[in-house]
Amino acid sequence: MKRITRILPLFIAGVVAFSCGPKKVENTNEVAEEANEEKFEDRKDEKDAEFVAETVASNYSEIALAILAKEKSNNPQVKEVAQELEAGHNKILGELQSFASAKVITVPTEANDAEQKTIEKLREEKDVKEFNKKWSKELVDKHEKSIKEFEARLEKTQDADLKIWIEQTLPHLREHLDKVKALESNVTASR
Repeated sequence: MKRITRILPLFIAGVVAFSCGPKKVENTNEVAEEANEEKFEDRKDEKDAEFVAETVASNYSEIALAILAKEKSNNPQVKEVAQELEAGHNKILGELQSFASAKVITVPTEANDAEQKTIEKLREEKDVKEFNKKWSKELVDKHEKSIKEFEARLEKTQDADLKIWIEQTLPHLREHLDKVKALESNVTASR
């Protein structure tokens, strides 16, 4: 009996620990998408919410890519552009999170899965010169895609606040694109 009274608390502690153990972490991009689908009955509002949530995820990716370049690159130009991108996309992210909060839009807290895989693939690149080339190309592609998405949403949205925000943000994205294009030319030309 004495032995059972000693073992029983350990057994109960084990059961409690197991039941409270690690759970599958949900993808915050999927959570945001589902929450916004439930919240917005009007299809136009839902599309605006989708744009905001996807743009938030994209900004997390841009920030992570900038931090990665600052850590991994040995090229001062890459590091400088990465620093500017990190600051610029942190600002955009903050504005977008405030906008989403005001409009009751659920947003993710991370880059989407595809962007996370791209970041990881770049992180694994051993050759620094190759990293600089691939990183620059990735940033050119991301900014070109973002600009197209911003322009498309600007034409389609009925939300005056979102229109104003997009109009104010597009020049910054175009400036980023110009910088990463120039950088891509430089790192591609250098041997």
